[in-house]
Amino acid sequence: MVASGRSGVGGRASHNARERLLAALRCREPDRVPVWMLFPRERHGAYVDVYSLPSYREVAPYIRSHTDFFDRRGIESPFLYTAVAQVESARRQERGLCITETTVYTPYGPLSEQVRLGPDSAAHWHTRYLLRELEDLDKLLAIPYEPAVPDVTPFLTAASRLGNDGVMMMDLDTPVGFLDSHAAPETLAQWIATDLDTLVRFLDVLFSRELRFIEQALQQGVGPVFFVTGSEFVAPPLASPAVFERLYLRYAVPLFELIHRYGGCALVHHHGRIAAVLEQIVAGGADGIHPIEEPPVGDMPLAEAKRIMAGRACIVGSVQYDDLARLPDDEFEALIRRQIREAAPGGGYIAAPTAGPYETTIAPQHQRNLMRMVDLVHQWGVYPLRSEV
Repeated sequence: MVASGRSGVGGRASHNARERLLAALRCREPDRVPVWMLFPRERHGAYVDVYSLPSYREVAPYIRSHTDFFDRRGIESPFLYTAVAQVESARRQERGLCITETTVYTPYGPLSEQVRLGPDSAAHWHTRYLLRELEDLDKLLAIPYEPAVPDVTPFLTAASRLGNDGVMMMDLDTPVGFLDSHAAPETLAQWIATDLDTLVRFLDVLFSRELRFIEQALQQGVGPVFFVTGSEFVAPPLASPAVFERLYLRYAVPLFELIHRYGGCALVHHHGRIAAVLEQIVAGGADGIHPIEEPPVGDMPLAEAKRIMAGRACIVGSVQYDDLARLPDDEFEALIRRQIREAAPGGGYIAAPTAGPYETTIAPQHQRNLMRMVDLVHQWGVYPLRSEV
């Protein structure tokens, strides 16, 4: 296994984790390729608790000691960014499932949804969505708007704990993510086809509130990296590039510009097919994209992504979660070396898996590959890159 430390490698000065990650995001070569395994620095709701589960007993402390952390976390915001929203949630246990019932009260009556979470994964699913009729959007907008003030104290406190061991990263959903979270996929697809203007009017209102909220957070020191979500929900084949422009870039580009004004970086999170919109995202100002998924899961070979993104945006990824879980040693090493060979030259590359730890139990080969990925990046990702990589 690798050894940690700050000794120089490859004939150049050694970087700490913060310096290494920021250099890569800015499309420069650090001392070596950063490796971010998507493990939470502390407990994060998107992932299982890797610091208490037996499957991660050896893996979690190793990754904590030998990788470059984006400390990903959100800041609390009220529903629809209004301080007077009335929302009630109740949880109950039923047949091993955690069931959450949420009710939103509007001037035109309540709206409700139900979400279930199983014991073996951090993934959840809806059994009832908040938005079931197009008119529900008007009901939500009828809720009085009183601007909320972000409480950034927990974020800044975590930043002080992190120091130079990584980079703070705030979750930042674009407005279309609200629709994806609260409407069934088939419902959203239908509304995109038949009522696009209505969706845009709703999202415009939501975005004006979000922009105000985020700028206040930036003014108080939140950042420097923002994990920007939403693009994958309205990319082809669900929507055309023109619709993608209206439902995603219309809001993402001003967010990128705002983040840049405060010296931050925007890391776009996008699973699946991206070839038809990759140039739009990069040209819009994204500083990095995670993950770039190769065929057959996605449609963008890593070498082609590098050709498009080189010197413009950082590639973050992209080892498929299933490859981490199942590939034997020799195939796994070949995969890591190929990805370094194709994506690392010239900088602008952070090695990472496509997904974080969402399963409570993982097999021994999965555990082994998680730690071997770290070792292999340390071995083959040193700049200047070795010719035999």
